[in-house]
Amino acid sequence: MSIVEKFFKAPSQVEETQTRVPLAKYFHDLEGEADFPYALALSSYDKLKETATSEEELFYFLMEDCIFTSLYATFYEELLVAVKKNPTVAIALINRFADDSDERERMIAEQTQYHLSFIENKGLCPGCPCCDNHQDVAELIQFWQKGDIDFFTNLYIGMQTIQFSMEHLIYDVIPSEPNSMDLLGHKSILEFRQYIFDYAEEKNL
Repeated sequence: MSIVEKFFKAPSQVEETQTRVPLAKYFHDLEGEADFPYALALSSYDKLKETATSEEELFYFLMEDCIFTSLYATFYEELLVAVKKNPTVAIALINRFADDSDERERMIAEQTQYHLSFIENKGLCPGCPCCDNHQDVAELIQFWQKGDIDFFTNLYIGMQTIQFSMEHLIYDVIPSEPNSMDLLGHKSILEFRQYIFDYAEEKNL
């Protein structure tokens, strides 16, 4: 499923999602705090704007980070599912995940560059290790060609909010509230991601 299909939904679907997301409690527990994921996402966006030397560079940075964060979210999901299946070693799994961050980020950065080349080449690829997954980002080509920086800004803030929320769940909630693992599952995690993205998108309107 593409990034666009994963997160951009019709209002009726959004409302339906928001009524059945038990994990959303841990997201809203931080609302009003300095480390609220949405506030951290806005701060990240401001820093990215300061780093970019032009709007063109900002546009490229936004797309690059959107792809990177989307790929990273898959690893968060896999970890959370593993924690659910193996609650007795949950902390050990989380610690190992944290220890492997450098290698994981290197691998994701490499995959991101392959996807970026695919998008910049308008869907053409001479062959690379990520060819089988290019369709996940294929819908971004139209927004890249149109120079739709608003689309990528919205996507960036939403994806960053998801990343900070997942990190809070993994590193803060689960270790301090073991019962939270009962709420984990592939379906509930995807609904949690969608809920957070919808929240950020509504705030950005």
